[in-house]
Amino acid sequence: MRIRFRHSVGFQKSEYRESAAPLRNPGCGWYHIYTFPAQPPAGASPVSIEEEAWMDDACREEQLALALIDIGAFRTRAITEEALLRVTSILDYFRRNRKQVILRFVYDTEGKCMMKEPLTLSMVKRHMEQLGGIVRTYREDILVVQGVFVGNWGEMHGSKFLDDRSLCELIDTLYQATERACFLAVRTPDQWRRIVGSDRVGEGVVRRLGLFNDGMFGSPTDLGTYSAGGRQEELVWQKEHLAFMPNGGEAIADAIPVGCMEAAKEMGEMHVGYLNSVYHPDQLEHWKRETVEESGCWAGISGYDYIGRHLGYRFVVRDVEEGKGKELYIKIENCGFGNLCQEADCFLEIETGDGKAVSRRLDTDPRQWKSGEATLLPTGLSSKGKYEAGSRIYLALRRRSDGRNILFANQNAGKRFQIGEFFDF
Repeated sequence: MRIRFRHSVGFQKSEYRESAAPLRNPGCGWYHIYTFPAQPPAGASPVSIEEEAWMDDACREEQLALALIDIGAFRTRAITEEALLRVTSILDYFRRNRKQVILRFVYDTEGKCMMKEPLTLSMVKRHMEQLGGIVRTYREDILVVQGVFVGNWGEMHGSKFLDDRSLCELIDTLYQATERACFLAVRTPDQWRRIVGSDRVGEGVVRRLGLFNDGMFGSPTDLGTYSAGGRQEELVWQKEHLAFMPNGGEAIADAIPVGCMEAAKEMGEMHVGYLNSVYHPDQLEHWKRETVEESGCWAGISGYDYIGRHLGYRFVVRDVEEGKGKELYIKIENCGFGNLCQEADCFLEIETGDGKAVSRRLDTDPRQWKSGEATLLPTGLSSKGKYEAGSRIYLALRRRSDGRNILFANQNAGKRFQIGEFFDF
């Protein structure tokens, strides 16, 4: 389709077909869990991380990793310098492997938190303060810090430190120790509301606090994530309040596994951006056996792939249209379950027939390209303007922290996507 400009030049649109291909975009997708003791094994160097041997090809394809770091050896004492060095080495390992980390510090990895946690709240807070500096150093490599160190498997249940006062003190200590560097997450909507509604936490916590749900679909309450009978209300609440946080967790198989399209609908309401690729195998295998019956690019794809390719944000260029003042607008739809949570810059690039290129950053915040909605993006190009025939117009999106490309989910889209070109008429 063509848009006629002045000065005998027009704009020829590209084809804006959605692709079902995996994108491997940063900050979202499947993850494996990697468990490390903070206390180095006897005789081992604190900087020696041996997990390379079991990071298989499936792990290497993932953009995320959940690093579960066991600090249970320090129940009655401060974390040693040797252990802090090991934590630093663990995060450096994931940096070198170009994975963004979902980080969880835990005292317990066996479901026995009452036997493993410190006896006093002050010791937990001391450990948070010790680890905060390391978190700050690797802030660009950490997507979210899950939990407040306590509870069975660090999942914030079964602990004596989850009354309102203790919970708020812990989240505020972690928030202050990390100097607001990272997103934080708690286990249930009720915990989130108790924290946000308290005067014991810093006012900025609400803008950095999400959820991690390690019981998705495991029961009508997602294994205690929601109160009995409140599932639908909690899904509506999450859709409204948690749109701009990195939320995710694990899918658990109930007696009858949930179908992929029903799961996808709920994940869209929860704004799920990351999911365990191993657990629970019964639920994941059920999705792998399913075939999506939608039309278009998704027809015939497995339910597992359909869910995986919708985790987090997924931007599709739908159209270019002429708007107010004869300016061209790009219509972008976010087809993913969630939103982009990290700063990014969007660029319009004009490349002339002789290969010369001019790039301009557009006035937009891609974090506001909302899940399930379309955004009209002004280009600054107007049919009143004068342009060179043969020039090609590209759109590119890059994460601000490291300049990494964020790919559009269009056919023929690489590091940049051609939205059209100018032509003589």
